[in-house]
Amino acid sequence: MTPNPEVERSLAAMRALFGAEACSCAVVDDSGGSLTFVAADGQGAAEIVGVSLPIGRGIAGWAAMSGQPIAVRDVRTDSRFARDVAEATAYVPTSVLAAPLYDADGEVIGVVEVLDPTVDQASDWVLAVLGTLAVPIAALVAGGDRGDAGEARLLELGRSVLAAVETYGAPGRR
Repeated sequence: MTPNPEVERSLAAMRALFGAEACSCAVVDDSGGSLTFVAADGQGAAEIVGVSLPIGRGIAGWAAMSGQPIAVRDVRTDSRFARDVAEATAYVPTSVLAAPLYDADGEVIGVVEVLDPTVDQASDWVLAVLGTLAVPIAALVAGGDRGDAGEARLLELGRSVLAAVETYGAPGRR
């Protein structure tokens, strides 16, 4: 996948929202057997882009395989964490949030990760907001249209985030 500046800007905004050290986006390859990191922002960003791992390996791989978002508060105690991949980037996080990206047909096409967020990961709003933010990123990854439709999606995203914050409360910092 060619680098997409809109995905990179989205990851930078996501990193700011979650007060995170890094955010990344990985896409499922054409065979469906692996994830390749195509964009990142923050610690280890330059090193992770281009790295591939099998679906099911690592926290991102688990999110892609299961189709479920996940919050891991301490990667040292989670066997799904791919420590060798993190060490290769020279940045090993303590905690990770991950959410799958879906195409219009409901198929997983990738994953977004948030590394070392400063928000309270035990709060219900965290994965709800992450899942909401994954929607427009998935559209960008899938080559979604631009212009008015893109602006409409952004407006819808803003409303969804506001609704999630109203439902679950304001983000708490740890």
